Amino acid sequence: MKDKIVINNFSIEKLSPTKKKFKNKNKKFSASGFYNNNKVKIYEVFDKNQGILREFISNHKELSTYFPKLITFDDRFIVEEWLTGNTLMELKPSFFQKIKYSFILKRIIKLMWSISYDKEVFDYIDHIYNRVGKKCNLDLSKIPIKINHNDLSLDNILVTSDGLKIIDNEFLGNSRGWILNIKNSFLKDNFKNKKYLSKEQLIELWKIREEWGSNCKEI
Repeated sequence: MKDKIVINNFSIEKLSPTKKKFKNKNKKFSASGFYNNNKVKIYEVFDKNQGILREFISNHKELSTYFPKLITFDDRFIVEEWLTGNTLMELKPSFFQKIKYSFILKRIIKLMWSISYDKEVFDYIDHIYNRVGKKCNLDLSKIPIKINHNDLSLDNILVTSDGLKIIDNEFLGNSRGWILNIKNSFLKDNFKNKKYLSKEQLIELWKIREEWGSNCKEI
């Protein structure tokens, strides 16, 4: 077990892996630890600009309320507060509870999509193709760049005393990956983005996503 890691003079101590090992299924460092006796999460980024995007979200008056508090970051790591609560997966919400949470999550997604950010960050689509050793030959140029989370599963939505929070932000980006946000969540996908890509293109992307997922067994 590692003793500590220092990010921007912030010493994170008593590190423990968030899963079985410090390297997660994406081969990135992920751990819990303590800063000033407060539990935090530290994770390795895919794109050196993810920390700056995370800071932008942290400083956004409305969007920041749905994310953990940012502690610090650098080109390689992001440190966030560790939130307590139950994920939607743990709560096993009823049909009517899912409707309620779906309404809130859609509002969060629409808020992310509505916010302008001037730099492209973390190409999620390119990432899932690379993971299966393939190249994306689809013309996705019509898809605008938007802020997106890329993994809004039941496991990554936390119900806390302060409301719904989005956790596990390793895939956070500002890219064309948002086109898979709804399909990549527990929400019903009505394919309302036909002007950006064809149904066949969406099927192709989702096949790669599923192939990538099946190759990402937790280590």
